[in-house]
Amino acid sequence: MNTQEVKGTLAKLLATENLTVEHRRVSTACFDVHTRLLILPIWKTASNTVYDLLVGHEVGHALYTPDTDFGSVSKAFLNVLEDARIERMMKRTYPGLRKSFFEGYGELWEQDFFGVKGDDLDALSLIDRINLYFKGNPNIPFTDDEMLWVNRADKTVSFQDVINLAKELYEFCERKQEQKEDMMAPSSEDGRSADRQEKVDLSSEEGEMTHEEMLEEAYERESHNENDSAQLDTPSYLGGDIDVDETESVTHDALLESLETLVDDNAKEWIYLTAPSLDVNDYIVPSNVVQEKLDIHFNGRSFKSQEDHDYYNQNLQYSISHYSSFKKDTQKTVNYLCKQFEMKKSADEYKRADISKTGIIDTNKLHTYLYSENIFKKITTIPEGKNHGLIMHLDWSGSMSNQLLDTLKQVYNLVWFCKKAGIPFRVYAFQSGFGMNSRLEREIHQKENELGISNDFRLLEFFSSRQNARSLEKSMQLIYTQVFSMNGWRLSPLSEFSLGGTPLAEAVYCTRDIVSQMKRVENVSKVNVVCLTDGEANPMCYVRRIDGEYLSIDNREFKYSYLCHQRGKVFFLRDTLTGYTKRIAIDPYLTTKEIVSFYKEITDYNWIGIRICNKSELTKLVREFAANDIGSIDNQWKKERFASIKEKTGFTESFFMPDKGTGIGSQDLEVKQKHEVATKAELTRAFKKHMGSKMTNKTILNAFIEQIA
Repeated sequence: MNTQEVKGTLAKLLATENLTVEHRRVSTACFDVHTRLLILPIWKTASNTVYDLLVGHEVGHALYTPDTDFGSVSKAFLNVLEDARIERMMKRTYPGLRKSFFEGYGELWEQDFFGVKGDDLDALSLIDRINLYFKGNPNIPFTDDEMLWVNRADKTVSFQDVINLAKELYEFCERKQEQKEDMMAPSSEDGRSADRQEKVDLSSEEGEMTHEEMLEEAYERESHNENDSAQLDTPSYLGGDIDVDETESVTHDALLESLETLVDDNAKEWIYLTAPSLDVNDYIVPSNVVQEKLDIHFNGRSFKSQEDHDYYNQNLQYSISHYSSFKKDTQKTVNYLCKQFEMKKSADEYKRADISKTGIIDTNKLHTYLYSENIFKKITTIPEGKNHGLIMHLDWSGSMSNQLLDTLKQVYNLVWFCKKAGIPFRVYAFQSGFGMNSRLEREIHQKENELGISNDFRLLEFFSSRQNARSLEKSMQLIYTQVFSMNGWRLSPLSEFSLGGTPLAEAVYCTRDIVSQMKRVENVSKVNVVCLTDGEANPMCYVRRIDGEYLSIDNREFKYSYLCHQRGKVFFLRDTLTGYTKRIAIDPYLTTKEIVSFYKEITDYNWIGIRICNKSELTKLVREFAANDIGSIDNQWKKERFASIKEKTGFTESFFMPDKGTGIGSQDLEVKQKHEVATKAELTRAFKKHMGSKMTNKTILNAFIEQIA
């Protein structure tokens, strides 16, 4: 986390509220009290002390300056007096900031940020001297009359107090300025001052009078008038610069201009994105719709001849029998999964058991009263277990085609496990690409700087615990047939549910609403989200306003832009509900990690990743995310035929499974023989492979149960 991000977090902590903090390419910090938006420049040369000072100052406005109209009072006077009030209150609320304010303003004074270093402080206007005094310079001179204003400024409580004081002080300084101008005006022969607006000809035969000569003559002329001598008793113009305007604050303006020099003019533009606000039902194809379309496709077609019908039906029945055989063989795996889950859950409940005394004497221990106080009966209270829920996102992309059937078998094991254990579940396949041109043809309805969701993205709800047993069985058989046909088993799949891109990020966006609905309908308290994929998510895009010089060919105001194409920008993702903000990398190979890690922070779900890969791909992933563990992970892969990485890939735990042979059932035994009768060696190799697959599946399932229980 860089300095700017740290100071943004500091601002939230100081404000004791979840402020919206943004760093932008602006010249000065500011705070919008209405929207609660704190905008900080991207400073490059500000020290940590000055940074703390500036952040603390702006948070002071966030906490104490209301969003009210201050009328026609001088803005400069109001700013100086309000700065004094809010900084005093910040130092009182956070005593640790006293040092930051004192040393920070000391640094700014040494760097002449107020523009008066080395000048005669007596010559400054009263408002400038008040400004410097409250910004940490105790050596500012004031007359007794002026100290009355300083003391009043030090005792303002409310913003209205500041407004009233600013009005009165401005009127006082305005009169003071008029006196100075009157002193400068030439007197008439009868002793009265000439009109201040009349132009005075100060030229002489010797040439024009200098500024010092003019001041000396005015002072000498006025000093002879006893009635006006009292007006010359203020040191701010007695020995100073008579050109100083008492109604202006040069130090306030100089500070604002000097702070602009701290800004990094070459900084990249910071873009703050928000998670999309969406209605998840707009993107979900419900399980009953999926089932109906597949049923019509496979069971509702017509044929030209009986021969075509018989041929098709033979192939269809082969697919169904293949599914039935797998279901029968996998029951041992499901039973094993349920057993391990109940054991783990019971052990977890026992760890949280509370043993307490009942207050009733245990007569069997009464004889020990002389040496033990433990004579009361005890009761063990085991808290009720949490209601678990499972959300699974299944990769429905083209690259999954070679291992899709094996992957689907693993999904089915989990579905049957959830059904038997009474765990609410949803299984969604995330798909994009069906209707490829829809994204270009439809209008963008999202807001500017929202993460984009393409119009061709869909979540196909394959299975749900809301389905009854008959409907669920039918859906599982039809989905199996769809995948079976994709592998070329003499059946044509339904093209609408064919494979496409990898919109995993969009699926993650939808998860919060899906879980919310599940919790509301099925009383779920602990949710596990499983993302099963064989590669990275599609690169994230966002909604960007089209620049004026690049007019859209179809007059659109917004467009989708990929983050990975915006090399000149820095992106932050903010959750509007929690206010959590995270800088996200734009590397397309880190998309899954970036989006999952963000949602893991703003939700209380357990995020589990299952990645289908080969050994070469695993090595690349480990070097990217867990280079220090490459040795142990390599050994785990060799020994157990899978690997896992915790808390480094965005997920709570990521499981890496081989892309071949993951769907072998607990009863499958495949013998590869060259002759009619298998040899002993062929049987031995087949048995070892069979047992190896069984142990691998059990190892993976044990690790998985450890996470979801």
